[in-house]
Amino acid sequence: MNKKELLSGLVLAALVIGLVMLGWLPVANAIGLVGVAFLAWFFRKEELSPWIKTGLFLLLVPLAFWVASYEPQGFAYPLLLSLAGDAGEPARYELSVDFAKGIAGFLLLYLLWPKRMANEWVADKWISALFVLLASLIIIGVAILVLGLQWQPKPIEQILQFAAVSLLITCLAEEVFLRFLFQHNLRNAVASVTANRALQEIIPLVLVTCVFVAIHSGLSGAAVWVYALAGFLYGLSYTLGKHIVYPIALHFLVNQIHFSFLTYPL
Repeated sequence: MNKKELLSGLVLAALVIGLVMLGWLPVANAIGLVGVAFLAWFFRKEELSPWIKTGLFLLLVPLAFWVASYEPQGFAYPLLLSLAGDAGEPARYELSVDFAKGIAGFLLLYLLWPKRMANEWVADKWISALFVLLASLIIIGVAILVLGLQWQPKPIEQILQFAAVSLLITCLAEEVFLRFLFQHNLRNAVASVTANRALQEIIPLVLVTCVFVAIHSGLSGAAVWVYALAGFLYGLSYTLGKHIVYPIALHFLVNQIHFSFLTYPL
């Protein structure tokens, strides 16, 4: 461990301890974050054998998802905003600051930044940026048509609050999980058995799209297909640009347009 990693570890430890003391982070999740950091730090080492890497992967994935999603009974993350329901009804949507999910996302972003494969094809930056813009319009357009979303603009204060949490926690964490943990590693696994570049890209993309739909539990009917489209295009933006900024930007744009101007939640 070098000085930079040691300093980063100390900053992480101080942050986690501070959040626990404030009551903004469950102790169980804090312990889990230490485990995520430890496993990810080992997992990134290139000299490890495939069997050890596989074992670490099978430990890291469920632990990371557990840390990001577990909320002990009686605990609640700080509430940032609430959208009022109908008269006499509870709030139709509440946004809390899920510190465990956010920290796990930044941890994996820092520790698992992938190296590109030799002679890897990467789209020009302007193509990837244009794809992000067009894909966001496609997803929103399909959602409006299929799900019947209505015009429902929100106050600017709520739009800014949602944007901060969506970008720094929701989109960053979910895309880092899916691209760095799954899509990148699945691509490497497929590359170990076939030299066909198309299969190396398509198989992980399809599998990770299924994972994206699966982690958004509670979906039914047409919503499943809208989320499948969104998940596929998020993954495709990473396939084209080979950089995490593109799926994060696309995911953020879709979430932000949906929340800011349309019926939310579904």
